[in-house]
Amino acid sequence: MKTTWNFLVLAVMFILQSTACNGGDKVMKIKDLPQAAQTLLKEHFDDRKVSLVQKDADTFRTNYDVVLNDGTKIEFDSKGNWTEIDTKPQAVPEALIPAAINDYVKKTYPEVRIVELKRERSRYEVDLSNNLELKFNKNFKLLKIDD
Repeated sequence: MKTTWNFLVLAVMFILQSTACNGGDKVMKIKDLPQAAQTLLKEHFDDRKVSLVQKDADTFRTNYDVVLNDGTKIEFDSKGNWTEIDTKPQAVPEALIPAAINDYVKKTYPEVRIVELKRERSRYEVDLSNNLELKFNKNFKLLKIDD
């Protein structure tokens, strides 16, 4: 009986992992994105064409990846809030950068651009054009600088 139970648990874990890894990617149209994502694209990237919109759904979460014709990549959560903006080598639009982070970067690195911005539940990660990576907590306190 114990062997059957172990097998059943392993089988369920395998199915969940398989679904999470490859079952949920779907190419879609921009009009099918959550409204918040559509608004962000229109307000901040309207001068660029969308090359790809993809929905990534797995067992635990859904997110959306958008690739623009200049190589910019933007990831959105299930509600359409951005979680990652990668504009390398161009600068992330200033209006999308939290003011405290933008002020810190301008003051500390005046000749540098923010080229990637990631927002997680408890922190922000910022990649600069001089190849430094800054990590801030959710209150915008600098935690770490990596090169």
